[in-house]
Amino acid sequence: MSVRVRFAPSPTGWLHVGGARTAYFNWLFARQNAGALVLRIEDTDVVRSTATSEAGVLGDLAWLGLDWDEGPDCGGTLGPYRQSERLGLYRERADHLVERSLAYPCYCTDAELEVRRAAALAAGRPPHYDGRCRTLSAAERAAFIAEGRAASVRYAVPPRDWDLEDRVRGRVRFPAGMVGDFVLLRSNGLPTYNFACAVDDAAMQITHVIRAEEHLANTPRQLMLYDAFGQEPPQFAHAPLILNRDRTKMSKRDGEAAVAVGDYRRSGYLPQALLSYLVLLGFHPGDDREILSRAELLEAFTLDRIGSSGSVFDPDKLRWVNAHYLHHASGAELKGWIERELDAHDDMQPPMWAEAYQQLIGSIAPQMIERALEIVRGNLTTLDDAPRELGYLLAPIDPDAFDPDAQQALASNGAAEVCSAFAEALAALAQWRADAIKSALQQVGADLGVKGKSLFQPVRAALTGRTHGPELPVLAEFIDRDRCIERLRRAEGWSHNHARSAQ
Repeated sequence: MSVRVRFAPSPTGWLHVGGARTAYFNWLFARQNAGALVLRIEDTDVVRSTATSEAGVLGDLAWLGLDWDEGPDCGGTLGPYRQSERLGLYRERADHLVERSLAYPCYCTDAELEVRRAAALAAGRPPHYDGRCRTLSAAERAAFIAEGRAASVRYAVPPRDWDLEDRVRGRVRFPAGMVGDFVLLRSNGLPTYNFACAVDDAAMQITHVIRAEEHLANTPRQLMLYDAFGQEPPQFAHAPLILNRDRTKMSKRDGEAAVAVGDYRRSGYLPQALLSYLVLLGFHPGDDREILSRAELLEAFTLDRIGSSGSVFDPDKLRWVNAHYLHHASGAELKGWIERELDAHDDMQPPMWAEAYQQLIGSIAPQMIERALEIVRGNLTTLDDAPRELGYLLAPIDPDAFDPDAQQALASNGAAEVCSAFAEALAALAQWRADAIKSALQQVGADLGVKGKSLFQPVRAALTGRTHGPELPVLAEFIDRDRCIERLRRAEGWSHNHARSAQ
């Protein structure tokens, strides 16, 4: 049988970074093996599931570049692909198990179950269902029905051990007695997670289940159900959890702004950077590479290289990975990434930096934007930095608004003279090129007997309002002659005024 894997999110919130990593693991495995990736929406939590959340999850997956072969939006031969559209299938399978005495109707109320649970815990016993409805006679069942009690359906757990050969964790044994008779269908007709999951994985011919470690505890119930269905279970691979710095699980409900894929998207992270970082939380490529392209991962990825220990999510490391992609991108790539996010406004909340960026580029030729982005890319950590970094290239600067360290550089002895001499040197240049600008700056330093920070920092401060940034001749060439001279003269005046006020 060809490889078939699935990613099965619940549309009760936005896509968690852990879910994105699980989706990527499944995508890589499917594409490596010329298999199929099934997208299944597990929306039987009718209270919390929403169409908005489903659209958000699908949108985030598409932004990450993870496509699927079957799903609610593209169909397939083994659908439907929303669990809310498969309720009749679950009822049919549950009834079949009851007919074979592998499951039974349970008439216990929630209040009765809670009383027994509390009593079992008080007595030091596992709080399993006590099985009292398993052996009800026909007359007893009829009496409960006449009483108006709605029945759930429970699986009759057999008294035996269950073994799992997990592709990540090795052999795992689930001893007899660790699971009591569990509910398949609730009294309202909705399936439980484990029942719907097993029915769907079997019906959709899933060959490998790659999911997070937190689902390992669900596996014995699903193994039991596969046995009851008379079908071979899929191979399981339980990836380690992604952890906070304090090694607690990253939770969708606790601090959602820090774990939702959409929040990183709106903050200017690139999809390839986020996936490149996430995949190495738990997966080791076999060497010391810290950044792998999708093509490299398709070669390196195997289930055997997924570790069993949890990995700490480090926002600083993610920023470093994102900066790596930005620093190595062309101006056209950077502009394309930015415009892609700006064009996505109909599908998502606008990026935090959208308005500032659009104000800056309103009347600038596209090729100028690409060149400007290439000049500042070394100072970008996220796309959110673009408006700030482009600002000094595209907009006028007031020395009173310079960074404090830039003002300090212009207030230093000799700064006004450096700005004045460099302005004169730029005005006299026959050709406006970076190499000519560099030579002019060096000559100014030689003429004034100034070098190092005393030469470069006042010039950089005058042109950019900072003391750090791209190579001076390159950015001066872009700013253009007239604007450079204007900025140098303004800085010269500010420096003189500061010197007088200090006296």
